[in-house]
This record gives sequence, structure tokens and C-alpha cells, in this order.
Amino acid sequence: MNSSEIEEYLDLPLLADLATVRPDGSPHVAPVWFRFRDGQVQIVAEAGAVKTRNIHHEPRVSLSVATHDRPYRYVLISGSAELSREGIPELTRALAIRYQGEEEGNRYADKVLGEMDFCVINIRPDKIVSWNGED
Repeated sequence: MNSSEIEEYLDLPLLADLATVRPDGSPHVAPVWFRFRDGQVQIVAEAGAVKTRNIHHEPRVSLSVATHDRPYRYVLISGSAELSREGIPELTRALAIRYQGEEEGNRYADKVLGEMDFCVINIRPDKIVSWNGED
């Protein structure tokens, strides 16, 4: 895929698998909602989640966004992650609407923003690899 095809693909509401490195060096993989904007990946996660604790220890991460039906396609992103407390409500709501629709997404965002302690994972890609089932 070329860069515009990759951006179009990453705009689909697909789940991504985020791989982080545990302090003992073993991998940890978690499915996540994400947004790709301005060349970066954004994810909302609980501040105390395994993935966020791992990023505190080791910022190198990988993200896999793959289809599960034919034609199989994927985008793999490797890069460095940073944790932030900026933009949590807006990103949480945008992701909830993206993945659950307007009505259910707003209801979900209202609920979790009042109950959970979130942070934003910002991933700056070092490498992006794609395959569109025809390459």
C-alpha cells in the first residue's frame, strides 16, 4: 500500500494489537482501539494497565492492524511510545464513537470518563510496513 492507502486503511474502525515489552524482556500483546492522525498513533489506556507500565519501562512498541477476512490486509507499525495526560476526554469520546457509533459511543465515554483513570499513548512510528493481499 502507498502512504495514502495506508492512511485510508488505518481510518477503518479495526482493532489493533499493541505489543509492549515487559520488564523481564518478554512481550505483552493487548487489543486496543486506536486513531492514526498526523503520522502518529493515539491510544487511550488505563494509567495502571500492563501496557502503560511496560511503556514506562521500555518505550519501544509495535502495533499490528490486520483484517480477519479475505482479502487479508495489514499494517505493522514499530516505534516509540510516550504517555500523556493531554486530550484524554476528547480522544476517549472520539474512539468510543468510532468503534461503537454516535449514541452508544457517547454513552460509553460518559461512563468510563467518570470511572477510570486514563492516559494517552502516543506512538511515533519509526517504520511502517503494509500488505494488501495482492503484494
